[in-house]
Amino acid sequence: MKTAERILEETKNMPEPLLAELLDFTLFLKQKYIPAPTSAQFLNDLRGGLENSVAFADDAVTIQKKLRDEWH
Repeated sequence: MKTAERILEETKNMPEPLLAELLDFTLFLKQKYIPAPTSAQFLNDLRGGLENSVAFADDAVTIQKKLRDEWH
C-alpha cells in the first residue's frame, strides 16, 4: 500500500478538528521542504505577459522616454 493510500485510510474516520490540524501540518511540511521559487524563476514566469499591452507596444527606448516625459 502506498503512503498516500495509507494516509487516506487512516484519516477516513477522523473528526473534523483533527483533519484541520492534519491539513495545517501538511501545509507546514510542504512549505518547509518544497523550496519556494527564486525571484529569477518568478520573473521568468512573468516573461512575455505584456506583448499585447497597449501601454508597452513601443520599443523599450520609446517607452522609457514616454515615462520620463510624463514626470517632467
